[in-house]
Order: sequence, then structure tokens, then C-alpha cells
Amino acid sequence: MKTCKIKTSESKKNTVELHPDTAAALGIATFKKAVVKFGILRHFADVVLNGEVAETELILSTKLASNLHIPDFPDYEVKVSGNEIEFGPFIGMLMSSEDKRLTWSLLERMKVYLSDYENLHGAVVFFALDKADDVGRLIEGYCYRPDTKTFEKGIFPFPASMYRSIGLSDRWKNCFLTAMGDRFFNSHYFSKWEMYQWYSANPAFAGHVPFTNILRTADDVFEMLERYGKAFIKPISGLGGHGITQAAATENGYEFKYREKGENIRALKAAKEEAAEYIKIRFGSGRCLVQQPIDLIKVNDCVIDFRCIAQKNRFGKWVCMAVIGRYGKKGSIVSNISSGGTAFILGGPDSPLQGAQAAHLFREISAFAMKVCSALDEYGLNIGTVGIDIGVDKNGGLWLIEINNRDPDPTIALDANDRDLYLRLKTGILAYAKFLAGF
Repeated sequence: MKTCKIKTSESKKNTVELHPDTAAALGIATFKKAVVKFGILRHFADVVLNGEVAETELILSTKLASNLHIPDFPDYEVKVSGNEIEFGPFIGMLMSSEDKRLTWSLLERMKVYLSDYENLHGAVVFFALDKADDVGRLIEGYCYRPDTKTFEKGIFPFPASMYRSIGLSDRWKNCFLTAMGDRFFNSHYFSKWEMYQWYSANPAFAGHVPFTNILRTADDVFEMLERYGKAFIKPISGLGGHGITQAAATENGYEFKYREKGENIRALKAAKEEAAEYIKIRFGSGRCLVQQPIDLIKVNDCVIDFRCIAQKNRFGKWVCMAVIGRYGKKGSIVSNISSGGTAFILGGPDSPLQGAQAAHLFREISAFAMKVCSALDEYGLNIGTVGIDIGVDKNGGLWLIEINNRDPDPTIALDANDRDLYLRLKTGILAYAKFLAGF
């Protein structure tokens, strides 16, 4: 039985009714009692064999269905382990801190995650953190109805697995961990500095991580300039290339380049003291990193780097979903799309890199990205989707620039004119969530 429908019947007991052939297929033909599970909830129930029940249906008493808070409209898969009968997968999608932001128009847009529901099945509930009950272990959210392709509001138990796209306090992390085990991802958000500390200490990445320091005083910038002539200053937790500045020591003093409001900005400070004051005022202490520059390959005199989008699949294995190239506007120090950059699928019709060169780069970048992902597993993190920014220098060397692990934005696929990839990235998140849920 691939999937089943749940129906309910009036009964004062906790009962589950099914056809004898269905029971035989599930290996429970001799069961008199069972534990029925949905999400984190479990309840004992009597097992009743009834030849009049359709083989694609299981009938739960209204008491049992109510105790489990299980909706009857999804298409469920059924799993038996020992004396436990589980309906699933049950996946939670924690999308906001406030329920008021989960408008019906937003939920309509959330349907893109469910484009492959015919292969997913189960209950998928979108919810906000302020509608989670950490005492009763219940959530109020919106469950997808495959029959009408709409959402139905309801009360549900904590799910079997969960994807989160917002930050969580330690209290909430521990709450979900206690209730669900390590089945919510991405389980830990990490900063650029944490990434640098982990990977720079890993022998497998020696020579592939640009030297980085926390910017505490202007001397940290000057030391980097003495060593490399240039330096990048970037926020420890910034996204999308915002706030990145390139510093350079020139014959005329110290030059600072950055993008602001769609424009390339250049500030020149003639004296070291003047530059030090500029650094102090603009960047403060402890908020930014100062990083070794990489002599990246260019396209039409524009810097180019690559984002490898990697996800864990329905078997829990890392897969390179795509390698997307990005090049910035002429004169820009960053390639990010949000800063005016252009995206292309490496080797695709719009790619400035073609043929053997593109094929070679794809193999090199995707293999390197898989090493990066394997290291995340070794570091003890449950992460299912990442955007890995990789630089290629003029000698063909690969550099780990950044790992975007905070709900990496798949719209970069749309920027590269590949809607099919965009859909695969959205639905891929739920494929891994299904694996974590045990289905």
C-alpha cells in the first residue's frame, strides 16, 4: 500500500480499523493492540480487522483521531515498526516568528514547496513560532490539502521533522530537540567567523580558505594590506554582499571601495591616521572581518565567482543541485545579484564559460563543494540545504568564500533563467524532511 486515506468512525475507544489484506501487507495481521503515532504523539489503540473497509483506507475512531490531532485529508504513507503504526510523513515548516505574517497570500506562494506532493505525501504544516506551545507540544498552523490545493487551519502536534527558516533562541532549540530529537534543520546557523575557524583548521582545506581576522582596530586592516596590498572588510553576519568594502594601499594613500544604493563608491584617505579614523567610524570593533583578497577570474573585466547549491536528498545524501556563476557590474567589488550582479548556469546557454572549460570547472567546483558539505556533517550539524560561494583564482585554485546556511535563497535560479531548477530546490527541502521523518 503506497498511500492511504484516513476516515473516522464514532467509537468510545481508541481503535484503528483496516482490511485484513491491508493488515497482512503491513505485517500486523495478528495484532490486537498497537501504538498509533502521528508526529511526536503516540496513543494505544485496538486493532480491528474489517473486510468491508477499502484496502486503501484506515479508519480511526474519532477519539483516537482527536487525541492524535491528525487531519483526515492528506494522503498518508503508513510505516510499521515493532508494535507501532505511524502515519506520515508529518513535516513542519517554521516560516515566521509571528503568525500574522503568514497571510493567505503568502501561503499561496508557499505552495511552490509542494509542487512534488504526489511523491511526497503526508501532512505538511506551515506555522509561526508564536503559535507553538512548548508545554503542550502543539502548534497552530496551516496544513496543505492536496484534494483542493488549499490550506486548512488547525491544531497539530509537534511534527516528526521540521525545516526552519528563522532564528531560534536556545530555549526553543532545546524544546524542539527534546520533543523531536535532531530532526529539525538547518539545526544551527553559523557566522562567517565560525566557518573560517572550522575550515581553516581542517587539513583537507589547507590553501583553500582565505586568511581572515576579526577587525578590532585599524591595525588589523593595515596588517592585511602590508601582507597582500588589498583586503576585504565584510560584516560577520551579513548577507547578499551588503556592507562589503575593499581596502587597498595605493600611491596616493588608502582607498576604500564599496557599493551603496546601486552605485560604486570610492573613498580615498591620504594619511594613515585619516584612514584609521575612517575604519574606526565606519566598521567599529568586532562587527566585521578583514579577509585576504583572491585574484578571481574575470569576465569582461568583471569579477566572477560561483555558488554551488547543495541539498540532502530523500536518502539523506548530499547532492550538488547546480553551479551558478555570478559576475558583478563593471568596477564592482562584489558579484552578488542583490548588488547588481548577473547570474548564469555554468555551461548553460547564457554562460560566458562554455565547452570543456565549463565542464572542467563544474566537476572541480561540485567535488569541492561536496567536501565542504561532508565536513559540515563531521562537525555535527544537521544541515540539509546550503549555498556555497566558491572563488576560482587565475591559476585555477578553488577558494571557500562563504557558506550560506540561513535558508539560502533559491531565487538565484530564477535570476539564471532556470525555473525548473528553482522548483527542484524548493521541493528538495521537503524530500530531505521526509527522510528525517522516517519515510
